[in-house]
Amino acid sequence: MKTFLRAPVLLLMLCLAFGVAHAADALDRAIAHAETLQTRALGAVAAAERAVADAQADLRVARGIEADARRARDTAAISVAGEAVQQAQALERETQRNLGLARSLLATRGKTLDDLRGWTRADRRPRAVMVVESGEVRHHTPGGYMPKDLAPVRAGERIETGPDARARLFVSGGDAEVALGGNSSYTVTQDDAAGNFVAQLETGLMRLRGLVKAKVGKRFEVRTPAAVTSVRGTDFSIARTAAGDVVQVYSGVVAAAPPAGGAEVLLKAGEQLSVPVQGPWPAAQRFNADAAELPWGAVHAAP
Repeated sequence: MKTFLRAPVLLLMLCLAFGVAHAADALDRAIAHAETLQTRALGAVAAAERAVADAQADLRVARGIEADARRARDTAAISVAGEAVQQAQALERETQRNLGLARSLLATRGKTLDDLRGWTRADRRPRAVMVVESGEVRHHTPGGYMPKDLAPVRAGERIETGPDARARLFVSGGDAEVALGGNSSYTVTQDDAAGNFVAQLETGLMRLRGLVKAKVGKRFEVRTPAAVTSVRGTDFSIARTAAGDVVQVYSGVVAAAPPAGGAEVLLKAGEQLSVPVQGPWPAAQRFNADAAELPWGAVHAAP
């Protein structure tokens, strides 16, 4: 019996070893996200093409009606049909413009994905990767800054999003994912091979999702001028406002504490804490985490 058990046990050990060696890192997760964005862009192009076809069909119908009215020498009908043709032409131009935008976005998504796959072939695997989803996003490095669609992010570098922009960061070697909303400023201050990760949210909105459980004994923090939040395998968001921070926990547990030191406040799933810039902290409150959406459209004032 022992002889027959050896092969399955050995196979299981090999599978476990292979899984550990090939665990998804920041680049793998960025590629998967870029593939999702490309699929959405393909769907947008298909929808835009259908809209163009429908607009062109409406234009043909309107021109046919106008031709019939002219043959009948019906002045009133000619006038009405002429207006219909103009409206149909305007709609056709708009749908063609939207199609052009959709195709341009698809090309951008394709280039981002090709670049990421190129990093794989070159064995270039940064611990943190930023992928722009929409709008203008600037990547600040010691050498300056410039708009980017894709970039490795190292400790000491900052990401700034413009109005209505969105960016996704895969950080801590792929252990966590950060979604940034518009008008946000986010700096990675520590991201090392030991698994320690610390970031600073200066303005705007971020939502962080732990993709694996926080490693025992490792530090995983997000700081703002008003609070320090310690991540413990969770999904939570921080919004910086003129009055302070709003921390919302969607799953797991987050520990929040004053930057200068003080008692921690443990926030569980479905709890939020409004942290003032100055003064005592209020008690945590409940919110409907299941119904909560990423509030990208909300306006977050700089403190």
